Amino acid sequence: IADETTDVSSISQFVAVFRYVLSNGQPVERFWRFANPPGHDAKSIVECIQASFEKVLAKPEKLISQSYDGTNLMSGQHAGVQAFIQCAYKNAQYVHCYSHQLNLIVGQATSQNQQVRVYFSNLSDITNFFNKSPQRIAILDETVRKRIPDGSDT
Repeated sequence: IADETTDVSSISQFVAVFRYVLSNGQPVERFWRFANPPGHDAKSIVECIQASFEKVLAKPEKLISQSYDGTNLMSGQHAGVQAFIQCAYKNAQYVHCYSHQLNLIVGQATSQNQQVRVYFSNLSDITNFFNKSPQRIAILDETVRKRIPDGSDT
């Protein structure tokens, strides 16, 4: 399962989640990685997906499914991510991911609560405060680097 979006600072963000089945038949879903694709096109996303596979997919024929949202970039039959992955991994059938609609529904439902609206409005104001000044962003980046250690690459 993969998704790509552009964050508030106009940086492309990619996330990969693996779903697999244990020998007892129990399905498991695990976050795998975040990445910054080199571009906003299908081939850049495919590169990120294939880089995700390098460490865990010893047998390409074991990849039997792929799941993305319904955007043309991801689900396009000829030049979408699913088409490129299907060419490289013959058993990887595309399945539309409906949880993206669930995220929209939850977002709309939470916006009906005044406290939640105020919270997200304040959060947006904080983001705007930093984004309107390169100096503020630099200070924020420096402060975060000092307080939060770098994580591992995994």
